[in-house]
Amino acid sequence: MRFFPALLGSILVTVAVFLFMQSLIQRNREEVVQVPILPDVQILQPEEEPEEPPEEEPDQPDMPPPEPSMEPLSVKDVSPPAPTPSTELEMPALELGVGDIKIQASGKRWSAPLAADAIVTDMGGSDGRGYIEVIPFNTRQPNVPEVAWQNKISGWVLVAFNVTPDGNTRNIRVLDAKPRGVFEEKVISAVDDWTYRISFSGGAAAGSVVLTQKIEVLWENYPQNMPNVD
Repeated sequence: MRFFPALLGSILVTVAVFLFMQSLIQRNREEVVQVPILPDVQILQPEEEPEEPPEEEPDQPDMPPPEPSMEPLSVKDVSPPAPTPSTELEMPALELGVGDIKIQASGKRWSAPLAADAIVTDMGGSDGRGYIEVIPFNTRQPNVPEVAWQNKISGWVLVAFNVTPDGNTRNIRVLDAKPRGVFEEKVISAVDDWTYRISFSGGAAAGSVVLTQKIEVLWENYPQNMPNVD
């Protein structure tokens, strides 16, 4: 009998709480506010302002072209150069025939025989007896090109060159050749190695001497070619 009042009290409390909760739910349903739904929504956009056309630049008046300016012409006093004394002495051309100069093998030396042992030229010194003596000292034969050996071609080359006071050859140039384009290179290489003994006597002025020489090249001498000289 002791628990009966307690059980009854708990049932009453539960029923009270249930009723209270039901009243709250009912109140919330009554307070719901219905929001009208619009079927169509229009979004208003700001109207675009019309673009202003760019301002046209005023036409610039055509300017006349600038007048060409003429620079004053300067006249220089051109005087002919003063003649400078030349120390180069022109020797008479030595027109040596085929019989005068032949390429004959003699070991590793080759002497170009001249009409005489030396070239003596009267230069007309102050006392009328000046002369220059040019003696070949060390010469060698030109090598025969391989193309001449293969085709059995012989020919000659006429060269002019300067002989300096110390006996060296300079400024070698080809005056003529037959056939052309075959022997010139070998002849120039050989003449570049030649040396002379040159003496100025009787008041002759010392300077460079110009010589011309015709050199014959025979294809049969190809086996006597010197190596490492061209």
